[in-house]
Amino acid sequence: MLTAVSLAHHIVGDWLHQNKFAYAHFPEIVDLATVMTGLGVLRSQIPFVNTSPPYWDSTLWTTFPRPFLDGQGMAYAMANAAWGRANKTPDWAVQLPSEIKRPMLKSLKHLFKTHDSFFHPNPPASRFDHTQSEWLQLADEKSISKQIIAIRHLQFDGHPDSPQAMLITERLRSHDRSIMLHAISATERMKAKNDVLIDELRMLLEHRDDEVRSKAVCSLARFSALDETAIHVAARMLDDQHRFVAYAGLVALASLDTIPAHVMPAANRGLIRALQTCDYELVGLFSAAFNRWLDDPKTHYENLLREDSPEYLEIALEVLENVREQLVGLNETATG
Repeated sequence: MLTAVSLAHHIVGDWLHQNKFAYAHFPEIVDLATVMTGLGVLRSQIPFVNTSPPYWDSTLWTTFPRPFLDGQGMAYAMANAAWGRANKTPDWAVQLPSEIKRPMLKSLKHLFKTHDSFFHPNPPASRFDHTQSEWLQLADEKSISKQIIAIRHLQFDGHPDSPQAMLITERLRSHDRSIMLHAISATERMKAKNDVLIDELRMLLEHRDDEVRSKAVCSLARFSALDETAIHVAARMLDDQHRFVAYAGLVALASLDTIPAHVMPAANRGLIRALQTCDYELVGLFSAAFNRWLDDPKTHYENLLREDSPEYLEIALEVLENVREQLVGLNETATG
């Protein structure tokens, strides 16, 4: 079975490369194309990714793609494949594993009911060749998928009252989570700070959804717009059990030159937790942050770790030194 799946994967990948498809180097996209060409049943039998990662930002998939389609993605892709062929009851569904079959049939029923998919079995020759006015019109469609695709293609100037900026302001208030997340992502493509959007992002810091809060605080940091409330929210995130929430809080706080004294205990706990779990990406980010916040981060590490966690002190100091050397190298390159 694995041999057949690998062969199908390579054939489809080669076909994408021959047609100069821009994302042919993404295994996830090759998986998707394999499903859409009718070879997905074989692929569905092989769980290349047994469990989904705890966090994946779908709004930035071109920057941080997943290695392969997960079960949910596989089910939805297969639903699109059947829907595109006007097949309400595909015979091959009985061959699917139950964890894929159930969500596939549910998605297929949804597609036939709503037709809410930007995918089209016979698309126009220039489906993405729209003017900004046309993308704005698509962003006002009822279809969630069309709204999301349109939001991803909006281009922003520095005018706060531009049609694009006003539309994103409205979408930040959307009741649909996916639209809201893509709207937050769109704010990061803006060329200038927009006070109205900043206020909307600050309101989202109290949203019940972890990913919405996380993306909102990172977007605020990008505009250097972390007020006292945002800093407090980011500090709380450092103690969150979900890694991506803690990561977002740290990214936001690391954008500051200094932090209030009440934030430092949470930062200390976060560093120790990252050392205990051997999460060296977070240890490195904490080290960069401490190096920015403190005049003498080495002494801070020694005071924090020498007595209660001496086994981590050497590792922490080594990471801190590496971070400082990288920063010196970057500064020399910039001034040279």
